[in-house]
Amino acid sequence: MNDLSTHDFELLHAFIKPFSQISQKTLEEIGIYFTKNFYKKGESILKIGEVETKASIVLKGVVHQYVFDEGECKTINITPKGLGFNNLKSYIDGSPSLEVHEAIINTTIISIEKKDIETLAQNNHEFSYLMFKIYERILLDRENRMVVLQNRNPSKRFSLFHEIVERADYILKDTQDKYVASYLNMTPQQYSKEKKCFYRSKK
Repeated sequence: MNDLSTHDFELLHAFIKPFSQISQKTLEEIGIYFTKNFYKKGESILKIGEVETKASIVLKGVVHQYVFDEGECKTINITPKGLGFNNLKSYIDGSPSLEVHEAIINTTIISIEKKDIETLAQNNHEFSYLMFKIYERILLDRENRMVVLQNRNPSKRFSLFHEIVERADYILKDTQDKYVASYLNMTPQQYSKEKKCFYRSKK
């Protein structure tokens, strides 16, 4: 666990900027509450049964969020560098997590505790508005993914993923195909086929 460097503050600002313009004073106030942690490839960030108490941003690497369904791993989300994540259900109601969050390559994250988010939101109007905009985007991202997964045609799912899922380009940049396939509810073979067809059609 480490304090944030100047570079970390720059990355935090880069994460915040698309949601809302905040003052340097508020940015510095927010940054005080963040801590930095490092995880090796395959290391768990959140385990089944633990309670989520933080919201996190990936500075480096990729986080795989998944559950087990009848012993099979099902991807809930993939969070690469520059994006935020947490287990929202566990975070909101304090229930034990059914998800696993795992670093699929060496990963660095910064995190802020729920209690500190609530303190900032109660006392800082800029931060409160920022959180409102962030959760709007979270809801939109989840709704778009539902649209993708509701389509039975793998080709359509793959094209919709590119068209409407904002994080698509982020995910594809540093994530192995097998995780993206699981995210799109495809077998690796289906995903490989659809990927080839999609990019061939773009030439």
